Amino acid sequence: MISQPFDLIIPYLSTIIQIAIAVLIPVLIMKIIVRALLKYDDADNFEKTPIRRLVSIVHYITIIFIFVAILSILGIDLQSLILSLGLASVVISLAAKDTISNIISGIIIIVEKKFKVGDLIEIDGQLGKVKRIGLKSVELTYKTRYISIPNVVFSTKPFINYTRFGVFPESFQINLRNDYDLEEKIGELEKILDNNDLILKEPKYLILPKNITPYGVDVTVKFFITDPIQNNKIKAQLIREIKRKMIIENIE
Repeated sequence: MISQPFDLIIPYLSTIIQIAIAVLIPVLIMKIIVRALLKYDDADNFEKTPIRRLVSIVHYITIIFIFVAILSILGIDLQSLILSLGLASVVISLAAKDTISNIISGIIIIVEKKFKVGDLIEIDGQLGKVKRIGLKSVELTYKTRYISIPNVVFSTKPFINYTRFGVFPESFQINLRNDYDLEEKIGELEKILDNNDLILKEPKYLILPKNITPYGVDVTVKFFITDPIQNNKIKAQLIREIKRKMIIENIE
């Protein structure tokens, strides 16, 4: 009598084992994938990051896979079910095509880390500071503009990261007349740049005499800043200061 419950289970033992395997293997694979994805998660970001959204998607896909596998083990005819939903599947797949492409491209962006939030980038003629990296798009802001770039664009077109190394170069050119003492004027320039708090001291600015013309020597002044959005404002202030403190005919 004690063995009677076991006798009832034995005919279904093979099915039970198959179901257990259908559950355990996808769960193990899911854990491996999630662990690999979480290596790229920004733990300091309080907002739900794309990686965490992707982890949620992996969880849902695993549940669906397990559900389908169990139905198949139980002998439910999935083929007729799939055929009956065939048209709907085609419509859904076409509608989701761009979304899937953007999600895959978003994963590549996150993994490769070619730019991050706060970087100034330019792609397809659009310039802006990276505000957010999502699963479907990258959000940029530039002054009062908001720009949304689909992730797939980053896999098909080249882009420039102006702040990859944490600094942004800017420059302008001045002409020092032939009747000026070149070394004296360069010394005055160095003094102005050394005492200016708007530009970085490291990497240090460069003063580069470029061309000798009938009117004088063309000198390029190259300096570095941290906030590229302020480049025109900083350059204008610097030019005004040089014009005020030095006697120079042309500044470009």
